[in-house]
Amino acid sequence: MPTAQQNPPDKVPAPTPDGHGKPERTASDKLDQLSDSIASGVVFAILLTVGQRVVGFIRGILFCRIMSDQELGQWSMIWSFLMLLAPLAVLGLPGCFSRYTEFYRHRGQLRTFIQRIAVISLALTMGLVSAMIMFPERVSCLIFRDPSHVTIVLSLAISLGVVSASNFLSSLLESLRQVRAVTAMRFITGMAFAVVGTAMIALSTNRSAAATLAYGISCILGAIPAIWFLCKYRNCIVDETDSEKLLHSTMWKKIAPFAAWLWVSNLFHNLFEVSDRYMLIHWSETTADIAQGFVGQYHSGRVVPLLLISVASVVGGLLLPYMSAAWEKGERDNACRQSNWSVKLLGLAFTAGGLVVLFLSPILFEGIFQGKYDDGLQVLPLTLVYCIWFGLATVAQNYLWVAEKGSWAAIAIAMGLGSNIMLNMLLIPTYGLEGAVIATAMGNAFNLTILYLFNNRQGCHTDLGTWLISGMPLLLLLPLAISASAFTVVAIAAITTGLIFTVDEKRDVIELASKLRR
Repeated sequence: MPTAQQNPPDKVPAPTPDGHGKPERTASDKLDQLSDSIASGVVFAILLTVGQRVVGFIRGILFCRIMSDQELGQWSMIWSFLMLLAPLAVLGLPGCFSRYTEFYRHRGQLRTFIQRIAVISLALTMGLVSAMIMFPERVSCLIFRDPSHVTIVLSLAISLGVVSASNFLSSLLESLRQVRAVTAMRFITGMAFAVVGTAMIALSTNRSAAATLAYGISCILGAIPAIWFLCKYRNCIVDETDSEKLLHSTMWKKIAPFAAWLWVSNLFHNLFEVSDRYMLIHWSETTADIAQGFVGQYHSGRVVPLLLISVASVVGGLLLPYMSAAWEKGERDNACRQSNWSVKLLGLAFTAGGLVVLFLSPILFEGIFQGKYDDGLQVLPLTLVYCIWFGLATVAQNYLWVAEKGSWAAIAIAMGLGSNIMLNMLLIPTYGLEGAVIATAMGNAFNLTILYLFNNRQGCHTDLGTWLISGMPLLLLLPLAISASAFTVVAIAAITTGLIFTVDEKRDVIELASKLRR
């Protein structure tokens, strides 16, 4: 497991003025002391994330009950485009924090690095927001196949600026290993969205626009922990007086390839996430209103599975800075192990969660949803399968980013996206919603397979245990009793044998568990 960062060989602390030879603490050292350990950070993140996801689940249920399937479909599309446009606007630049904050901190150039990213991100986001406000009808037609939803598009434009700022702050704090502050941001945002969003859609006639504005308001409230931390510890985020001046050419030459491929990867990743519902609207042989209803049915079947993806995103975001720290110290095997055992643990946990979801699904769909979303219930098992694969891919690609092979991660998601689009084109006209889910599942399986092969090529061996765990979600397509029995057998094998976890991986997991108990 990664330990606290040490001073690089070319930067030896100077003795204190008292002559005792004790190193003088620099701003960089103070940031190290403020950083959360991987154990304390993960346990705090898990606790608050579980609470946040429970609240988000309740909010999702309320949205499904209050909204019609058409309104729910509109909100599903707006949410996906919000997640697509926020990173798209800033060209992937804030994503560089997780990889290069440690690099520039050790060289005493951290403040300059952050300021330059902030200025360009702000300018780019404002440009996209302005374009959406100037051409709302065109954007509405692009998203909904209908130019009449101008109010929803304007709400999207307003919220986009806020969401981009919130993403910038969370990326920065994650790179500084302020896991608690980032988790608090997400928790406050989730809580606020549940309360504000439910109230606004219940009182509004344009519920999709109300939900969009509510999320923007929630992101403003969620940014408070980040603003508090940066204001309180702003003196720690400085350029060291004895450091070299960071030239623009040097900085952009260093981070531009990473940012470019991260931007491309995020674009493909988010297009992958929205492509099936977008094609349901634009490729279905029906009217736009009915197609939006299909998307609403689909959204109801994704309410719970999307929680797995969000957990995987949190774990991946938390893991990347620690893998980067290990990589910078030359501990590449450690970074590889962190990646592998994270994928395996998540695969086991998500499959177990999927079994619980299927067991409780009649209560959710027939009772709470009052039978409004029968089509969503029908596609739930396969939706769970592909959401688990999507989550595992989110974590598995971290190794390629740490190894500065982001282009390979982008290629993998592009290949998965291409297969997904082609399959949707073939299946949606004939099979409708079921065809979209089948195509998306096959695209996710292809993407995950390519990622494992690329990781293996870069030195992160994909062993038999990883392949077995990655295939486990298919058990969810079997009768519940059979899938539960098979899962139990695999779980016992993971604990008692070396079939799933290697000796080193078990040691790391035990070490992490012992730290979490303290």
